[in-house]
Amino acid sequence: MMALDRHSWWRLPQKLRFLLAGAFNTGVGYVLFSGMFLLFGRWIHYLLIGLAAHFIAVVNAFIVHRQLVFRSTEKWQRSFVRFNLSQLVSLGFGMTALYSLVEFVKWNPLLAQAAVTVVSVVLNYLLHRFFSFRKTVDLA
Repeated sequence: MMALDRHSWWRLPQKLRFLLAGAFNTGVGYVLFSGMFLLFGRWIHYLLIGLAAHFIAVVNAFIVHRQLVFRSTEKWQRSFVRFNLSQLVSLGFGMTALYSLVEFVKWNPLLAQAAVTVVSVVLNYLLHRFFSFRKTVDLA
């Protein structure tokens, strides 16, 4: 299979770039959650593990989305704040859904996290496209 060069990457539709970058970021986040759950799940509640995995993965996700999906050129501090606000909305949804699936539906935390991840993809795209990395006019 031929690897994409830099120019081919930018010819891909933004939604496809988001899905590819998101798949990478999701893999990083899920591996973090799974690894920490398997290592520490006997002693630390799965929601705390999910929270820790989220905060570790968010920096990686910001860099990937900023550089490889939305091509943001504004000062990184502004989009980082908006990105984190979007991530907090997504985190709130994810933690609520994870808790509900585990405690009320009685799913295994690993299966529940996988299901929550699928739904979160659409939510995250909308938040990042229209809020985190929206084009802004610099009045200064």
